[in-house]
Amino acid sequence: MTMASLSRYDKAKAVGKYAASLVYDVQREYVSGSGSSARGRARLSRLHRDLDGVSPSWMLIGDELFSNWPAELDAPADNSPEFERQSNAIRAALGLYAVHQRSKKQGVAQKFQSNPGLRMTFGRACRRIEPDTDNAKGILRRLRVAENAPDFNGIVRSMRALIMLMRNTDIQVDYGSLASDLYLLQFSDSRGPVFQRWGRDYYAKLPSTQNGQKTDK
Repeated sequence: MTMASLSRYDKAKAVGKYAASLVYDVQREYVSGSGSSARGRARLSRLHRDLDGVSPSWMLIGDELFSNWPAELDAPADNSPEFERQSNAIRAALGLYAVHQRSKKQGVAQKFQSNPGLRMTFGRACRRIEPDTDNAKGILRRLRVAENAPDFNGIVRSMRALIMLMRNTDIQVDYGSLASDLYLLQFSDSRGPVFQRWGRDYYAKLPSTQNGQKTDK
């Protein structure tokens, strides 16, 4: 089956799978040396600066994104909206991971969970910033800003603010599912279902354990 014949949601899964593999590769190198590896620090710094828009982004992280671009994703092509959506989603997921991981000794990307109920989706991770919703007005405000953002970049900026709050906790994020969501958010008719899922995951009770860590009950 070619990429062109895949459904939108199958494409989203392929995007998430590739993004997760890139994130895990960076995390292994960075965490294995507790952030002391010069290469690990440099890779994380490049990804972090890219999301901040300080440097020419595609030239800065093109090696990370495109050197091992998988055959199951759309091949790079001029004026290809589909390739642009895929690369935008993967780039943003890597940048958000870099913001989350920076200066932390433990990996912040959750290992793959075969049980969907154990995956730390973005909505579930936001709930864990402050489990008591009565004290989470700032978090909910940022989520509403993301939902009402006029474009993809606006959504990513709002997500970055929430990821920054996660840095003060031990929250891990399933960056594969996050990349899939970022891909789907670029379609006008998929955007609502993504925010609906984030809302569902935010307000639902979390499992009693998550990677050996106690969670909200």
